[in-house]
Amino acid sequence: MGRFFNSNLGVALLGSSILAALVGWALSIDIEEVKVESPSPDQPLSVSRRVDILGRRGGHQRWRLIAEQVDLAAGQQVFEQGAHGYFYGEGADRQKGVPDPFFDSSEQMTWRAKRARYNATADELYLDEEVEVRSGDGSLLLTSALRVTPEERIEVPAEFTLKGREMVLQGRSGSFNFQFALLRAEQGKLIVLPPNGSAPTSTTITADQITYDRTNQVAEGKGNLRIRERGIEIRAPQGTYLRQQAQSILSGGVVLQEVAGDSSRDPLLADLRLAQASPGPEATPDQQDQEVTIIADRLTYDRNTQIAQGEGNLEIRQGETIIQAAQGTYRRRESQSLLTGGVTLEEPGRVLTSARLEGNHRDKIFLFEDNVLYRQMATSTPAPSEGSLTEELRQAETEVRAARLVYNSRTGTSEFSDAVEFIQRGRRAKANQATITPEKVELRGEVVIEQIEGEWLARRLQNPETQADVDQPTVIYADRVEIDQASGDARFFGNVVIVQANRAIEGDRADYFDREQIFKISAEQAPVVLCDRGEVNRLPGESTQALPGRNALDQMCRGANRLSGKLVTLNIKQDEYTVEGDGQQQGMFQFRITDAL
Repeated sequence: MGRFFNSNLGVALLGSSILAALVGWALSIDIEEVKVESPSPDQPLSVSRRVDILGRRGGHQRWRLIAEQVDLAAGQQVFEQGAHGYFYGEGADRQKGVPDPFFDSSEQMTWRAKRARYNATADELYLDEEVEVRSGDGSLLLTSALRVTPEERIEVPAEFTLKGREMVLQGRSGSFNFQFALLRAEQGKLIVLPPNGSAPTSTTITADQITYDRTNQVAEGKGNLRIRERGIEIRAPQGTYLRQQAQSILSGGVVLQEVAGDSSRDPLLADLRLAQASPGPEATPDQQDQEVTIIADRLTYDRNTQIAQGEGNLEIRQGETIIQAAQGTYRRRESQSLLTGGVTLEEPGRVLTSARLEGNHRDKIFLFEDNVLYRQMATSTPAPSEGSLTEELRQAETEVRAARLVYNSRTGTSEFSDAVEFIQRGRRAKANQATITPEKVELRGEVVIEQIEGEWLARRLQNPETQADVDQPTVIYADRVEIDQASGDARFFGNVVIVQANRAIEGDRADYFDREQIFKISAEQAPVVLCDRGEVNRLPGESTQALPGRNALDQMCRGANRLSGKLVTLNIKQDEYTVEGDGQQQGMFQFRITDAL
């Protein structure tokens, strides 16, 4: 019997007997039929239990998810009732004592979301709806969607706001590493907050793409870059912001615009809509004259010192004033500029150039040095009929050369010094100093005015030989000259000498009346002296050239007819001159220039 139970056949017969007995027992009982349907593949299986998942990558903990309920669907774990957990980063390399603007304690950051999903096959974690990431230093990331990739990246495909102690970063989308040491925002906006609330304003940087490197504390912007703070905006295709130095380096065509009275403030905690710079109210003409715009190929701006340095096609615009230079510096706090490498200032009706310029943009006063050239454009077109000297001057372009010029753009005043030379059609002048205002032109110090051609001291004559004499240069010497801009009248003071073809006049003062075309030379101390050599004792025209005024007069008066008196009047219209005597020398002498002379 023992051998039977130990054999395979015995075991089989015994099992069959037991199974038959169980079936017979079941058939003898009356029960209700129950059908069990297989669940649909699309219907998730809910499991009410606590879930704790730890994500690792490269031997490091990267994230942790904790939830009270999980739904299983299509091979994924779905947390419809919300989840929370941690992100684990690593400390970024940085200088001691310099706080990080975002997630200073990045070794462990807490997160929470209204919905979450984990795909074990792709090893990707998705967070949706009211996503928050926080750290102990107060840093906060707000968004509506977040994805953790196997490549150890935190991708944010939706609009987000990342707030730190000293910065706010916003974007339509972005990405971060687990250390939060490398941040990138598409259509981004970076607000640099004032440290410890010491400064009254913040700096706002917007660009198509902003990347912030926390290790090097450098922000880079590409595409439509704008840097804005109170009263200033910088635009460029691309640029870099150095946080430690508070310095911006921009290239590719840079525009720095200073807005007078700009009191706009950017919100420190905006909602998830990306704030766009909206144009303010249109500036008044006075405000436009105060606003400074700087354009350059490359520009560096220091936020602490408020100094901008531009290179390559540098241009400064202020109202109707445009200044161009190879390079220069603009000190915004003092509203001053220093431009070198060849400078050009353009305004309606005038162009000023020099090798160097110092500008006071608050008062619009500019100092030009080295090879100064001032060009005044013609203000009227030539008339077909004969005009006065004033009309001739208005119809001609005027050039002034000097070693130094102080130009006041608001008052239209130009002060020249050192080797001043005026050049105009048919005439030129030299002086040690000169001043041009809208009312008058003043020349000072060894003034020499020379008529090269045209009609000034005599009108056209019919006799060609006589006209040839008149056409020879007329030179006027004086210590000081004033010319009225409105009337064209001129006054000559101190050691006045007029040298013309074969005649010369000396006096203490001379007055020229443009409308009447009359010259009056008067004496205050010594009498007026008029020398006329006539046709018999002519002097070559070049014999008095390059001689000082008194020496030219002496040369002309040698062997010439002399007349003296208290007043000599040259009537250019009548082609005559009159000599009036003083108290001891009564009488009047009158001479007429005729074709037979």
